[in-house]
Order: sequence, then C-alpha cells, then structure tokens
Amino acid sequence: MNRQRLLWILVAANILVAFSSVSVEGFFGWTMPAALEAYRHARFVESPFSSPGDAFRFAMLATTTLCAFASWIGLLCSWKFARRLYLVSMAMSVFLLLISGPLVVTPIGAALRMVDGLLSGAVLGLIYFSDLARQFERGPAVRTAAATRATSSFVNTANM
Repeated sequence: MNRQRLLWILVAANILVAFSSVSVEGFFGWTMPAALEAYRHARFVESPFSSPGDAFRFAMLATTTLCAFASWIGLLCSWKFARRLYLVSMAMSVFLLLISGPLVVTPIGAALRMVDGLLSGAVLGLIYFSDLARQFERGPAVRTAAATRATSSFVNTANM
C-alpha cells in the first residue's frame, strides 16, 4: 500500500476517533452510576473561567485542539514542521490529562481513547520510521523543484 495513502487513512481515523470519543461520552453518560454522573455533570456545567486553574485548563484545551488540527493538516500536506507539531500536541494532551484532575469516562469512551492512542502511535511510526519520513525532512519548495526537474527531464527524453 502507498505510504502516503496510509497516512491519509490513519490521520482521518485519528480525527474521527478523537471526536467520536467526545461525542460518545456525551451520549452514553446515562449508563454511569448516579454519583459518577452527578460528578461529571457538575464539572461540565461549571464555567471554565470560574477559577484561574479552570481558565488555564480551558486555555490548554483550546491550544491543544488548535495544535492538533494544525498538525493533522500539516501531516497531510507534508509540511516540514508537522511532525514536531504532532508530537507537541500529543505532549500537550498528556499534560492536560495530568492537570485536569480525576477523570470519569464510560467504557466505550475509554475504549475509543485507547484506539486513539494506538492510531497516534501508528502515525508516529509512519512519519518517523518509514520511508515517508524523508518527505518531512525537505521543504515544500525543494520537493516541488525536484518534481519539476524530474517531469521536465522525462518530457525531454520522450521528445527525443
């Protein structure tokens, strides 16, 4: 299978699972015991700006989300900095989990988070340890110039 196509599939699955895990938590929240559901509901309805800690966590969440979107787009467009940005977004996600306090999730949400972690690992393996890694080491102008030279040399030899 073409590695670029595999990257597209893995990134699309990563995006789908990441957002599915959030929506599954909202949909299957009724399956939790009453005390846990009350705790989750109380955390959900409180304002993200009610305390400095909550405001910081909200800012981290927004930054992590924007960083993840930029890294996904960058990976699909083969931007030079996309690999590092993907690693930064993953590190920020782990940091956000560490500072968020106790976490209550449904079994389906936990399973989707695990699948998301596996997909992220597969993306990392593909962009760092396969032949696709060379694509991120050169800038887009270098790749475009090389492709133009290869195309023009092919056209020149075909005309002879």
